[in-house]
Amino acid sequence: MKFFRDNIELEYRPRLYLSEGLDEKDLARLKKKIARGKGSCAVILISENENDQFDIVTPFQLKLPVWEGKKPVVAGIAGKKEEAPDLVQQIIEDCLKVRGDLELKEYICSL
Repeated sequence: MKFFRDNIELEYRPRLYLSEGLDEKDLARLKKKIARGKGSCAVILISENENDQFDIVTPFQLKLPVWEGKKPVVAGIAGKKEEAPDLVQQIIEDCLKVRGDLELKEYICSL
């Protein structure tokens, strides 16, 4: 039995939230690293669990069997794991400003 997956299939939202210091020109490089399970960034996924909004994982964690057969949806990328909560806070603030509620999954999917 193989413990780690070789390839990670992800779906990226058209408009991703990126932590400070990252921009569009970094995305191609980051996506390649994430697909290989490499890098020190944090990936913010839309949670499949109806009771949760997001999952924050490292690229390495995406190689674990729990993700087998799933295609997680990426809402944002933080340069470092400790920057991820600030990025989620930004999503919350933007959702409140735009929608006036906390339907974060609907907000992200409308971007």
